[in-house]
Amino acid sequence: MRTIRLLTALPLLLAAAPAPPLMPGLWQDTLVYALASINGSQQAAARMQSKLPTPQPRRDCYTAAELADPRTIFLAGAEGSCHFGRFTMAGGKIDAAGDCADGHGQTMHVVGTGHYSPDGYDFDFTGSGQTGKLNLTFRGRDSARRIGLCAPSKS
Repeated sequence: MRTIRLLTALPLLLAAAPAPPLMPGLWQDTLVYALASINGSQQAAARMQSKLPTPQPRRDCYTAAELADPRTIFLAGAEGSCHFGRFTMAGGKIDAAGDCADGHGQTMHVVGTGHYSPDGYDFDFTGSGQTGKLNLTFRGRDSARRIGLCAPSKS
């Protein structure tokens, strides 16, 4: 009888168990986004989207210390970074909201959710902001996978 009780409780215990942290190593990140509207126009967004460059996957080596605060890697790029006022990453789930700057003084507000495991994450987000006289809304996905060990540094 005791074994049956333990077996019936196992799914609840597994669901409540914390997900392991992201593993250090070489990661490949792909950030894709699409403009949803410009000043309320989906057609203007589609025209501008066709002129934007296609984001290329990015590779970075992360140490355990860098991954101790994983919010620094979400939506990060060569020219931008995000600062999340709300950020929860626990139990395999991600929930975040904050502001991202593009390196040119433009800031956009983003809200997103996703899931993670020690060797990868998928983070879906929506956002809005203003650049000049344009009010923008957008959506996207930040996906990353650990692809191996980092090469030893040369001294």
